[in-house]
Amino acid sequence: MLRDHWRRLLIAGGSRIGSDVMYSLLAAFTLTYLTTVLHQSRPLALGAISVGVAVNASAIPLCGWASDRFGRRTVGGFGVLLAAGWGFAYFHMLQTLEPAWILAAVISGFVIHAFLYGPQAAFITEQFPTRVRFSGAAIAYTWAGVFGGGIAPLVCASLLRAYGSTLALSVYLGAALSVTGVALLAARETAHERLPG
Repeated sequence: MLRDHWRRLLIAGGSRIGSDVMYSLLAAFTLTYLTTVLHQSRPLALGAISVGVAVNASAIPLCGWASDRFGRRTVGGFGVLLAAGWGFAYFHMLQTLEPAWILAAVISGFVIHAFLYGPQAAFITEQFPTRVRFSGAAIAYTWAGVFGGGIAPLVCASLLRAYGSTLALSVYLGAALSVTGVALLAARETAHERLPG
């Protein structure tokens, strides 16, 4: 795998970095930010995240279906562009302290995340030939999970503490999304091809 398919491994894992950072920001960091920095009630924060997760769970299969029809790179790339813009609007929406805006910010983030995540299961497995498909997908998911979502809450907290501004968090998300965008550009479209091997 590492000797013969390292490029595919980087593409497959890189395609997850942006979505993993975004999910960690939404599902983990948002709770802390709303309750400890913005001093909003825990029920409001948990309620917004819970509704967002439910919407996310419904939107992911739809985005997976869209990637079957329009292509993995197309749907994922659309998600990258939406998420990049959303990342700079998100904290402004939260900072209004209006429950409706907070709910809209979180739900819209989870919907956009579905565009990134919906195509991934098929996209990542389709990067590898049959002989190494399971190993390739497992390694790609794991390293992306560690370097994307695994460290994201710590990085977000550290950036907020160091810079005292949410702009640093938006830039961090943008950098993670850039990795995903580059990975999608480097990949071939796999939605309508026979699997290699």
